[in-house]
Amino acid sequence: MTQYAPPPSAGMPHPPMPPAPTGMPHGGPPPVQGYGGYPPQPPVRKSSAGRVVGILAGVFVAVIGAIFVLVMAFGAPVVSADQVEEQIAQQYGVAPEQVSCPSSLEGEVGAQITCTGTDAGQTTTLLVRVTGVQGDTVNFDIIPQ
Repeated sequence: MTQYAPPPSAGMPHPPMPPAPTGMPHGGPPPVQGYGGYPPQPPVRKSSAGRVVGILAGVFVAVIGAIFVLVMAFGAPVVSADQVEEQIAQQYGVAPEQVSCPSSLEGEVGAQITCTGTDAGQTTTLLVRVTGVQGDTVNFDIIPQ
């Protein structure tokens, strides 16, 4: 047995709407974006701490790099202790192992270090003094003491 609902009356196809609150259009407040009439959720505010740390790290690396470039561009050249020892060994005809210098030689006119050389069991003190600097080339004298 099948039952059918009676057709709606000719004058009103739908049941009447309840009266709207005062000052609002019929049917309630105007629709808003989103589904179901709810407003979208506000975006979640992310912390900017990571971005700030990243920017500070980048600035720090840039400053360190700039200092390095300035030192390399404007700093005085340096002759390593090994290079000074080699020069002394060549000049005196001994093995580089027989010469010992305590530190590098700064590439500034007048800078000096004291090295020692050993030949045939005899130790000699040698004064190494910078006489001139031309670009990256450091000229120096070796003076036995």
